[in-house]
Amino acid sequence: MSTLIARIAALVLLIVAPLAAATAAYADPVDDSAYGTPLVAVPGAGVIWHPTTGLSSLKAQPGLTQVAFADVMASVNHPMRACDATEAAGLPVKPAATVSWCWDTGDADTETWIPQSVTTSGDADDDGAWGPYKVILGGWNHCNAAECGSSTRNNDARVAFIDYTNPSAPKYRWVYLVAPTDGTSNANATSYANNTFGPAKAHIGGMAWYGDKLYVSATGANSTGIRVFSMNEILQVNDASSAIGKTAAGYAAYGYQYVMPEVGFYSYASGTCTMSSDSGVPCFASISLDRSTAPDTLTAVEYFNDPALHGRLYRYDLGGADFLLAGDSRGYTPAAQAYRTQVGNMQGAMSWNGTWYVSHSWPDERGELWALTTSGGRSHTCANPYSSPYECWSMHPESLSYNYATGMVWSLTEWTRNQCATEMPAPQSCGRAIFAFPRTALP
Repeated sequence: MSTLIARIAALVLLIVAPLAAATAAYADPVDDSAYGTPLVAVPGAGVIWHPTTGLSSLKAQPGLTQVAFADVMASVNHPMRACDATEAAGLPVKPAATVSWCWDTGDADTETWIPQSVTTSGDADDDGAWGPYKVILGGWNHCNAAECGSSTRNNDARVAFIDYTNPSAPKYRWVYLVAPTDGTSNANATSYANNTFGPAKAHIGGMAWYGDKLYVSATGANSTGIRVFSMNEILQVNDASSAIGKTAAGYAAYGYQYVMPEVGFYSYASGTCTMSSDSGVPCFASISLDRSTAPDTLTAVEYFNDPALHGRLYRYDLGGADFLLAGDSRGYTPAAQAYRTQVGNMQGAMSWNGTWYVSHSWPDERGELWALTTSGGRSHTCANPYSSPYECWSMHPESLSYNYATGMVWSLTEWTRNQCATEMPAPQSCGRAIFAFPRTALP
């Protein structure tokens, strides 16, 4: 069938298939000719810091033990493995991955949890390590209601702490992200005064590790844009039951051994964000760190599943106390830069030396990777069977992160092998991988 008919059929299938992997890969703009359009400056969008309170009291409760980062790394229990031929087929054509790993079988095949983002200890510290460890963090979110039905665990978040100190044998341990709860459906409580916690709701489409702080993008259509955690605040629970928070036996986290309690969050200064307008309050779909600026900056991108809407890019100055944004006495941080792009389906973004790099996805073909400035845009081209010569990026791509210490750009892919084979009219060969390539290979 024609390319247009195939894409229409793909969209129909995605609308009626509730178990599809991620709504963030469903929009399918049919024309990428404008993607290289120069960036255009737009009004910024400020954010406001909200610290949590009561964490000291929570940590003192029986059933919770504060542990060091090194304790988590010493307990890694999921070996990563070499990608098989099907998974490797979904890696980028150009720039080609020079490093790639795949998850253990259970995580590679689950459709309940979805890989979304990556950051490294090269973000955390300019020597590329956190203590004696070289680390990659992989952010995953629990499927949402449209993907797997309504559940109290929709949009929960967990992070794979990958020990990459020996790059020939990486292993990881899961850590669950938790936040204050007031016993209601309010996902933005700020106090642990009741000495319990609930899941931190986050799509976790982007992460940035800066100093001890871990910045995580929250969910869309929310007043909270970024959740913040600390490597100095990791707790071990004593109850392995399938509950979360305080239990009769102590504390639990759905069977996970470690939790990271939220230490604060950034809300949008203008209120609840919208995913249906490209002129309203932006929803941060992904975030990353830029160490080429002075001061270092946090970057953010918005995603739309409507190709008629064009996402924006934002930059915020770091340099505040305790590795936070540089806010004023109210905790308010304005955007240092804001630009509109013409790229559809932006899954992730990073910037370096004034150039923005954005990761674009198609549901039924390879993605595209674009370099954008206020003067123009460019992308690699390659021989491929698809409708555009720019479709050289990975299948079902997600966020981007640059490891300043090693010069490597990291990314990851989302769909399982089964989803690649069954959820499009024409079966695809791809799977979940985490991969890297030299920054010098960017377009």
